[in-house]
Amino acid sequence: MTIEPATRRRRWALRRDTAQWWFLSVYTVAVAGFLLVPIGTGFWVYNDLVVSSAVVAMVWGVRRHRPAHAGSVWLIVAGQALVVGGLLAVTLLPGEQSPSPIDVVFLSAYAVQIAGWVALVRQRLHGRGQGRESLLDAAVISCGFVLLTWVFLIKPAVSGGYGSAAASLVALGFPLVDLFNLVLVIRLLAANGLHNRSIRLLVGGQLLSLAGDYGMVLFVRFGDQNSSLPQHFISITSALVAGIYAAAMLHASSAELTHPAPAGPGRDNPRPRQALLCTAVLIGPALLGVEAWQNHSMVPDAGAIALGCVTIFVLVVARMQLLVTTVRSQSAVLAEQAVQLEILAQRDSLTGLANRRAWDVVLQAGLDHADRDGAPVTVAIIDLDHFKRYNDTHGHQAGDRLLKEAAAAWTAQLRQVDVLARYGGEEFVALLPGCDAAAVESVLNRLRAASPDGLTFSAGIATWDTHETAEELVNRADQALYAAKNAGRDRSMVAT
Repeated sequence: MTIEPATRRRRWALRRDTAQWWFLSVYTVAVAGFLLVPIGTGFWVYNDLVVSSAVVAMVWGVRRHRPAHAGSVWLIVAGQALVVGGLLAVTLLPGEQSPSPIDVVFLSAYAVQIAGWVALVRQRLHGRGQGRESLLDAAVISCGFVLLTWVFLIKPAVSGGYGSAAASLVALGFPLVDLFNLVLVIRLLAANGLHNRSIRLLVGGQLLSLAGDYGMVLFVRFGDQNSSLPQHFISITSALVAGIYAAAMLHASSAELTHPAPAGPGRDNPRPRQALLCTAVLIGPALLGVEAWQNHSMVPDAGAIALGCVTIFVLVVARMQLLVTTVRSQSAVLAEQAVQLEILAQRDSLTGLANRRAWDVVLQAGLDHADRDGAPVTVAIIDLDHFKRYNDTHGHQAGDRLLKEAAAAWTAQLRQVDVLARYGGEEFVALLPGCDAAAVESVLNRLRAASPDGLTFSAGIATWDTHETAEELVNRADQALYAAKNAGRDRSMVAT
């Protein structure tokens, strides 16, 4: 039995996803094993083996799915490989004081990953434009988390008393890397660039890495310094980050990882962005309350918090102003479109004349005007002679062309106050204010002479008797039209 190519592709995609879930299952069990291994050389060797397996899975996934322009993806994988090198250095050189070659390896790993992330973000947002809205949203969210990172990570690194400028610089490098990665992630979130399973996994790994760094700060500040829990925590966190990255590369969607994120209706999901905006705006007041509570109403970081809150406030005001401008612009466009739609709703799409709906309004308005002024008003219904035969002989396109040419030729023979409408099919109707039946007969003779392609028509004429309704007036003109047809066509008849 021959298997269709599409079926083979679906089965292969299913097997690839199955491989991903098998890896995640085994890898999760391996990470849980960290809790069973005591801190020591064996622990670090086990850590190296687990994270190395994740890097191998990344390489296998990228080679299998082959994303286009995969340089950014390979940089991210290379960064994780350098992290493994740093972990090996920790195993081989335990107890090294900072700054050390181990710090250089880890900072190099993060620098390579940043380069990969910058390239990947550019690829995901290619062709989307900068978008002032998404840039302002990203700025607001970034400012909130910059403030949080300054208070908990950067400031302790700057004022931690590390003994030397080099040690302080190394300590500062790690939170700065976290901050830069966070800004890139926020840029993706604000621009809705996460419409891909693999990119969502990679972003989840980045956020978990940042959460691990914040967790370590909490352990150092509030935890037991003699406990092995911080070592277990950082090892489990880094291993999970590597595992999530591996899952991203193993998933079939990694083949489109470097493709521009799709845009359009239904693609924009504002809820995650709104949640991040609310969180970012509340970070400053939350930090103010926490520090005041911890330091008996004293706020050591009052200057940084005030500056952060003012910056966020200015950015939010700019975002609101941009939103107001956008709403006004859209309102003007919608108003113009409403006018255009109203015009289109009253026009026949083929001839450009007033349609039946517009005719009913114009006719009633014409009768009301005649009633006030006491002037005559006359209606004429025009029906093209043998139009079905013309269509059958020359085709419907020729028939449509004839209708358009006739409408244009007749309109040129009428006054501006006269109204010519398409009544339906090959029937037209005309409203001629201030004209009696004799005058309208003269007008119809001019229309008959101007008709294209030897066209003839029959017409019925009715002058308003000042009492009948618009429907009754048209009905009298219609009866006169049938009388003209029965009399041999190509003539006009006046209703009695």
